[in-house]
Amino acid sequence: MASCDFLFDYASPWAYLADILRTRLLPGVTVQLQPIYLRGLSSFSTGIPYSPAKLQYIMQDLGRCAAHHAIPIRPPSHFPVNGLYALRGALWCQQHAVAAAPAFHAAAFAAAWRDDRNVSDRAVVLELAHEVGLDRDAFSAGLDDPAIKDALKTRTAAAAERGVFGVPSFFVGSQLFWGHDRLDYVARALAAL
Repeated sequence: MASCDFLFDYASPWAYLADILRTRLLPGVTVQLQPIYLRGLSSFSTGIPYSPAKLQYIMQDLGRCAAHHAIPIRPPSHFPVNGLYALRGALWCQQHAVAAAPAFHAAAFAAAWRDDRNVSDRAVVLELAHEVGLDRDAFSAGLDDPAIKDALKTRTAAAAERGVFGVPSFFVGSQLFWGHDRLDYVARALAAL
């Protein structure tokens, strides 16, 4: 079965679009979800690397892209989004609650980019975990687990070493594809394997 890696951060609206589109455009493909911390990449380490005019354009274009693909989106009232706690939660789920990991993943993206819930807030991320049936105390401890923190740092550094400079990013073998609008390229690369 074909497989690819999907590197994402819940802070990215483009990763939200890619997450929904991957289920439509990559049927039958095993997609390995790889949480990375966008702010850990050099281009985002000091904040959003866009001028006010570019940021305004990006938000308008985001609305157009979402409408084109019939994906519900609602820009968050708390911006920029910091996906740190949700990313740690996703890693904890991948290691300790595998069956619930897809539900938590979908809930985190929907909370940030559809439902205007502040996933930058640890308490909101704990609510999401509870809503998808995770043990609140175990999940809460996982968010602060040094091994989970280190795993996120390690994954982010490894992504940067592979040439990742933003999300969403997809890998087919060693080939990097950046952007929600490159999933057709991902599909072609997978078909060529």
